[in-house]
Amino acid sequence: MDANNNRNGKILGILHALYEKASDTKSSIDEARYKESLDKLFETTAWGFREILLVVIIGMKIDPLFRASCGLYDCKPRAIYEGPIKEFFIAKNIPHRKSGPLNVAKATVGLDMTWAAQRRPSDVAEEVVHLVGLLEENAESDPSVVDCVGVSLMRRFIAKAHELASLAVAIKPNEDPEFLFWLCHELIEKTPDAGNTPQKISALLLKCYHTSFRTGVEVTGGEDRASVTSTTSKKPGDINEERSNVIYKVYEVTVKCFDLARIRDSFDCISIYNKNHDTNINEIVVICRKEDCPLDMKESGLKTYLGSYSYQNIRYYFWEINEWIANTLQRMTPKGRGEFYILLNEYINETNTAEVVKRLWKELHGCK
Repeated sequence: MDANNNRNGKILGILHALYEKASDTKSSIDEARYKESLDKLFETTAWGFREILLVVIIGMKIDPLFRASCGLYDCKPRAIYEGPIKEFFIAKNIPHRKSGPLNVAKATVGLDMTWAAQRRPSDVAEEVVHLVGLLEENAESDPSVVDCVGVSLMRRFIAKAHELASLAVAIKPNEDPEFLFWLCHELIEKTPDAGNTPQKISALLLKCYHTSFRTGVEVTGGEDRASVTSTTSKKPGDINEERSNVIYKVYEVTVKCFDLARIRDSFDCISIYNKNHDTNINEIVVICRKEDCPLDMKESGLKTYLGSYSYQNIRYYFWEINEWIANTLQRMTPKGRGEFYILLNEYINETNTAEVVKRLWKELHGCK
């Protein structure tokens, strides 16, 4: 434990030193050899690539002999990122992902062209390989290159943090269900953010509905990103209504095709959950668009409740997402709708919410 604490303390010291140098506006760095590559890491929505580069730089600062091109895991990247780096990012309000660099480097030995070819976008991954190559080629002859790239990288992290902070919107109280529905519709239609937007909106609606009527029902799953699987979260669905750890209702929220493959994955998660918790969950509410439903679904003939699909002992009930949102808003108390608006604004203003969502939210509120 002491060894880990010492290592983490050393890493935090390195990060703060890089931050201090990056914040010095009087200091200039010649980025000619790597500017284009570094810029590309901040032009993609896949944040893990810029985060894995920071892990590499820290690894080389700790151990000059560390070589990410052939032995990435020699530096114990998970411990570096999920410990001191995340702590530092949170303290400095720097946007980051929960396990971004670990996801882009999953199941790889080293950051080389073979690794890059298997990642998306591969051209951005290739820039990481280029930067790692530059660092390793100069590790012995000119170790200052590691510091220069580290400071340049940190400057971009700081600039991105300031840029996203400037997109925050200050809202006025509003309980109008039609206005709130319009906001939700525009966000989901234009910036679904890989499913995060509709999932967050649905979770907040359910949370505020239960809070406004004091039902005592807790809504879980809303804090997870859409990329987090039910297996990882150890919950049977995207969103769950529960009380005293007993799940009453399970929801899946999507604006992608909820086909047989997705249903099988869901079934596996529910089966594991039922087995581990001695429960019998056998109904799932799927909030989606009509075009996302299985082709062989048993149609209801209705516009809001679209139909059902049975897979083994699980039945899936499909609800049209826009109708469901409008209906839920109408059934909420005015106070509940006002609280939903506040919480949605807080989510969009959070450091880690996607920039495209922030920009649209600002536009929807008439801000330039």
